This record gives sequence, C-alpha cells and structure tokens, in this order.
Amino acid sequence: MRLRQQLNLVVRGKEILEMRREQLIKELFEIMDKLKERDSIEHEYLRALEEVCRLRALRGEYEYRSITSLIEPPKAEVLLISIQGVTVPQVRITRDPDLSKIKDPEYRRSFEMLWKVLKKLFELANLEVAVEKLSKQLNYINRIVNSLEKNVIPNLKEAIRYVEEKVDEEMLEEFVRLREIAKEV
Repeated sequence: MRLRQQLNLVVRGKEILEMRREQLIKELFEIMDKLKERDSIEHEYLRALEEVCRLRALRGEYEYRSITSLIEPPKAEVLLISIQGVTVPQVRITRDPDLSKIKDPEYRRSFEMLWKVLKKLFELANLEVAVEKLSKQLNYINRIVNSLEKNVIPNLKEAIRYVEEKVDEEMLEEFVRLREIAKEV
C-alpha cells in the first residue's frame, strides 16, 4: 500500500515537473523572439560608434578627450528577478549619463544616439542571461524527469509487482494448507 502511494506521488511529481518544463519552454520561446532584434541593434550600435569615431578623427584626439571628460557616467545596478521561479540577474540603469555639459550639437547628437543604442544592448544582454539561466533550469528539470521515467517509476512498479507476487504466493500456500487441514478433518 505504501509503495503504491509512493508511486502515485512520484508520478504526480513527474507530471508537475513536465508542466513546469512546458512553461519554461514557452517563456524561452517568448524571450528568443525578442532576441531576434539583435542584428538590427548591433547594426545601430556600429553606426553610432562609426559616427563617434568619425567625429574623433575629424576634430582630433584632444577635443574628443576634452568633450568626453564633460560627460557624467551612467549609474547601473544589478537586480535579481524571478522568471518562472528562476532567479535571473538583470542590469538596470538607474541614471543616464549627463550629456548636458556638451555644447557641441554634433558630439551631443552622436553621444545621445550611442547611449540610446547601448541601453538596447543592455536589454539584450539581460535577455541573453535570462535565456542562459532558464536553459540551465530546463536542463535540470529534464534530467529529473528522465530519471523518474527511466529509473524511479520502473523500480517502484517492479517492487509493487514483486510484493504482489509474494502476497499471491503466500495466499495460495495458505489456501493449499487450509485444504490439507480440511481433508484431514
């Protein structure tokens, strides 16, 4: 009886893990759809970087360093969020760089464009980290489900079958013994 309860518990646990696996797969596909924008964002980044490099080459290294020293750098923090119960670190920008001290419109426009693309790249990096963490969790769940399917459940079924056979044998032996006793009486 206890083995049957154990088997039912293991089968129910396997079903729950399979449902969780399906949810993780669904979440991964949603994130992967968002990652399809990567190529266009990388092209935007390269264009913004080329523009900054062009200004640097045209105006000279001294002016470039002078302008960039005016920029107040951005602030970021790493937060832990939960996606489908999986803890995922995410970078959040708490303060954008202060470009207000840059008076040159070309430099300012170039740096604003570069920062806009960098924010998109941060978001892409966050999504890639989420995919990595969710994939690891999915792999872990797959190993557990496979172990349950291939080892634990068959072993429990075999143990139940063995116990049932032993009980049947004992009942048959008891029946034969009772018959022998009945013949003697």
